[in-house]
Amino acid sequence: LVLPGDKLEPGNIIEFNSLMISAQVQEWGGEPIRHPIVKDNLDDIKKATSKALDCSDLVVLNAGSSAGSEDYTAQVVSVIGELLVHGIAVRPGHPVVLGISNNKPIIGAPGYPVSCVLTMDIIAKPLISRLLGIAPTSRPTLTASISRKVLSPIGEDEFLRVKVGKVGDKLIATPLTR
Repeated sequence: LVLPGDKLEPGNIIEFNSLMISAQVQEWGGEPIRHPIVKDNLDDIKKATSKALDCSDLVVLNAGSSAGSEDYTAQVVSVIGELLVHGIAVRPGHPVVLGISNNKPIIGAPGYPVSCVLTMDIIAKPLISRLLGIAPTSRPTLTASISRKVLSPIGEDEFLRVKVGKVGDKLIATPLTR
């Protein structure tokens, strides 16, 4: 991972999830603190997470929540605190990690940007509202007919990105590519 504006080399990925997370937290009334990128090293992630817990009411670990060989979020949470959940029945966002350490919540958000934003919206937003002592706001909704059949896994809530348009007097939602 490299910061926006850094020189790119083959294999680099621009880290912008923390910018999105920070903007969401700020929009919801919180004061985000972004910390430096930490390489995929268990001890380094443990130290950085412990340091973040010292100065925050909630810690969000960006990426590393899946089950790959260098996805350490669940392991870090279980070592420095209590791992409560690893994986939820929501798509996108399935590999979420939820835990607690020093009476402070830890969220392991997936690295895939759409999953990350959704995780923050459905899990972090209500939590931040509760920490701030305010009622969470909800997104505006509308009712539309879906333009084509969508097959989703049984037992999971799937959030679809759609394009909405009006055909005659009907609202039609056309699913975007997953």
